[in-house]
Amino acid sequence: MEVKMLLPESKWAREYCAIFTTIFFPWLVGPCEVKESEFNGRKENNVVHIKKCRLLEETNCVGMCTNLCKMPSQLFIKDTLGMSVNMVPNFDDMSCEMIFGQDPPPPDTDPAFMQPCYKLCKLNNKHQTDCNSQMKKKDHLEIS
Repeated sequence: MEVKMLLPESKWAREYCAIFTTIFFPWLVGPCEVKESEFNGRKENNVVHIKKCRLLEETNCVGMCTNLCKMPSQLFIKDTLGMSVNMVPNFDDMSCEMIFGQDPPPPDTDPAFMQPCYKLCKLNNKHQTDCNSQMKKKDHLEIS
């Protein structure tokens, strides 16, 4: 039986995913907590606030964030759990929010993909000027 069938999208499932994330993922992303948001006019605890993302902090690379974390995580959670999630990185303070139950915008309109790479990017000599161009091309090909 697939997990998607066990957890149909509901308030309970969104809140469960948020709590599960804060218990099992701090070792990977850093300290995080569940926050309340409004979902279809009602209050829910469906947002995970990652206080300072370890991947972003260690790499200082926007492309690593968007291509190795944001896009694969959103796709994995949707494909495996059947739960839509929008990951919203804050490149100013290196925090991130995972909003369970919210569809992410397409990469060509997602603000995360409009962000230029940091001047202190540790990979700035190993990739293109546009860190995000490869993921945009890949997604465009899959959507077409």
